[in-house]
Amino acid sequence: MQDTWVPSRSVSSVHDLLADPLPLPRVRTLEVFCAGLAGRPLEVTLAELRRALLGPVSGESRRRLHVLVSTLYHRAGAPLDLTIELRGDIEAAPTVTFTEEDRHVV
Repeated sequence: MQDTWVPSRSVSSVHDLLADPLPLPRVRTLEVFCAGLAGRPLEVTLAELRRALLGPVSGESRRRLHVLVSTLYHRAGAPLDLTIELRGDIEAAPTVTFTEEDRHVV
C-alpha cells in the first residue's frame, strides 16, 4: 500500500520551516517539509540555512535544522564535510531565551 499522506500546508523556504508550529503528525510533516526543501537547488537552501543561523535560534528550530541537514546529505547530495560544518554552525548559533514574562505575551 502506497503512503499518500501529505501535510495540511507546505513550506517554500528555510524560514517557513522554522516559522510556525508543525502540524500533526509532527515527525512525518518535518520529514516531508525537509524533503521538499532538499529538492531545490542546494545552494539556495544552504544560503537560507546560513541566513537563519545569523539570528537567535530556538531549541525547536535547532532540531528542525538538524533534520534538514540530514535530509540534504541523504537526498540532495550535500558532502559529509559540509554537513559536519553545518551541524557545528547550528550548535554555535545564538540561542533564543525566554523569560517568564515572555510566556504571557499574546
